[in-house]
Amino acid sequence: MRKALLLALVLSLNTVVAQKKYPTGLKFDDAAYEKFPLKAVLTKDSYDHLAKRISYEAYAPPVMNQGEGYGTCVGFASTYYLRTMLDNIRKRHTANQAASFSPSYTYDKIKAPTDVECKEGSRLVDALSSLKTYGAPQYEAFPYPNCGNTTEDLDELASPHKIGDVIRLFGLLAPAAQKTLAIKKALNEGYPVVIGMQTPLSFFATQTVWQPAPGDERMPREGGHALCVIGYDDAQYGGAFRIVNSWGSDWADHGYCWIKYQDLARFTWEAYQAFPDLTVPVAETTVALKGQMELRLREGGQLQAQRSLQKGLVVSTDPRELTMYRTTESHSSGTAFKALVNTSEQAYVYMIGTDTTFRMSQLFPYAAGISPALGSHTTVAYPADHKSITLDDTKGTDYLIVLFSKKPLTFNTILSQLQQSSGNLTDRLQQALQDELIPAAQIKYRTDAVGFEVDPKAVGSVVPLVVAIDHQ
Repeated sequence: MRKALLLALVLSLNTVVAQKKYPTGLKFDDAAYEKFPLKAVLTKDSYDHLAKRISYEAYAPPVMNQGEGYGTCVGFASTYYLRTMLDNIRKRHTANQAASFSPSYTYDKIKAPTDVECKEGSRLVDALSSLKTYGAPQYEAFPYPNCGNTTEDLDELASPHKIGDVIRLFGLLAPAAQKTLAIKKALNEGYPVVIGMQTPLSFFATQTVWQPAPGDERMPREGGHALCVIGYDDAQYGGAFRIVNSWGSDWADHGYCWIKYQDLARFTWEAYQAFPDLTVPVAETTVALKGQMELRLREGGQLQAQRSLQKGLVVSTDPRELTMYRTTESHSSGTAFKALVNTSEQAYVYMIGTDTTFRMSQLFPYAAGISPALGSHTTVAYPADHKSITLDDTKGTDYLIVLFSKKPLTFNTILSQLQQSSGNLTDRLQQALQDELIPAAQIKYRTDAVGFEVDPKAVGSVVPLVVAIDHQ
């Protein structure tokens, strides 16, 4: 019996060794990854209604093969697959209707000067940063493979196709369950995810679902492979992610495969979520900024607030004025509560605390390195889901300001302008944000909650949501 088991093991190992080894090309850089902007911690209920199955396969371009000897997987995962699918999904184009983007351009932008044959590989942090800074030209303008031949003309073609932003989904030491949940949540927010994964020999032999071999986890983590996660299904193999690869349509399931949740989490070290640029218009869009804030008391219940147009806290009919919510009751020092901010669509979210002295305090993002970019159907809490803040001993009026924006703001500059400008809070917000403010006529503020919805065709980028707390 023992000899039979040993023979089976030897045959299994020989089979793995005999498998074709495909090209990869991801350079892991733990320090660079940990410096990349991190997705904010979301509230527990942000994960309560995840879909059981999601697929963006219909929006993927035709599977390509990066080719023998080329270390260009990063260019394919980030640009050919992810960037193309961001465009297709937003424009509602299937793969056969829309042009893809050039993996060669991105790889050429980020490769080492010595890498004259595009064989040495690259980092995902560089590729995704390049998409944000330079964009990418469409595939037909710079087909694959092209190595070292980019021109200024290509830069001009790439510039209109920049992504809006990109964030990492978890840290290097994140547990497997956190990795799985983070990737599923990102996929629920509307777009694919790019990962950097360790790929042992067993991965090369994948048919439909990857089956890691015993001992795979003990392999040294020298280099890796960049892949694009285009969906998941809780019912497949006990729960699995759907992956598109750059090894041609003869590999696995026509270039795709399933990876079980626990296996992807065990072998994945990097994961990124990218966002489209919302300032670039899309024809016939119905997507618009939509946000809400709730002030939840620690003892239960809410700080109730009602809205009014404000000019020095007096109702005004001036269309330039901002809507402000005020608590319906006064609250004493020591009142403990937390602020829950929800966005129904992709947005940049910033939270500020102040009072009648107009000394401004940044509340969210709550730490350096945390991104203000939030995906759709997402809630963040200040100070945290399980913590509260308390009203101090300074009585008067406290203000919570949440800025919802279509694009990133120079937050430190805005804080400084709010603090140093003159007038009441409405005046200061108008001076600091100016033309970035979406006109009041294009914002529908809610009467049943602290929240708003913007006309999809609105001009401007920013909606302020302000609550005045009577503090006695």
